[in-house]
Amino acid sequence: MDTARTSGSPRVIAATIAASAIMAALATSAAVPAQAAEKPAKPVVLTVMGGNAIVGITDTGEKGPTPGDMRTLSLTLSTTKSVPLGHVDVVQILTRQQGNIGTAVKTVEMTLPKGTISIMGVVEFADITNPGSRPNDGTEHLAIVGGTGAYRGTTGEVDITTLPEFTSRWTLTIYRN
Repeated sequence: MDTARTSGSPRVIAATIAASAIMAALATSAAVPAQAAEKPAKPVVLTVMGGNAIVGITDTGEKGPTPGDMRTLSLTLSTTKSVPLGHVDVVQILTRQQGNIGTAVKTVEMTLPKGTISIMGVVEFADITNPGSRPNDGTEHLAIVGGTGAYRGTTGEVDITTLPEFTSRWTLTIYRN
């Protein structure tokens, strides 16, 4: 095929125009000044305490931890001064067990007076099917992925610190979009 002949074909001309338009659009969007981009709002940090745990265990496979096993947890929330605030519902599903380390996907719904906060992440257990087993890490680091009501569009992070007697401290760093 003759390159000189093909370069003038309507198909090649249309493709060249389309590519030029895309490149121009990309160059224009890249030229937006940095100060025009939205700065993230200053985060709100909220610390709450979890207690009065109700734990459920579903051992789906062989006895002991195997993928598919599930742990549910419900906690009452209070302020750091013990004023009742809401509750947390947690579902953790074991996805992998290698020796004494099991990895579970953790989904959390935190219900507060003005809405809910949705939280997700992964956590490691020695044995998710043992009701007394706590996460291997003393502090879990999870993502805030959304919310409802006053927390609609919320993102951020939560650090959950394990305390004695199935209690915990939840430190939320909340960004409102």
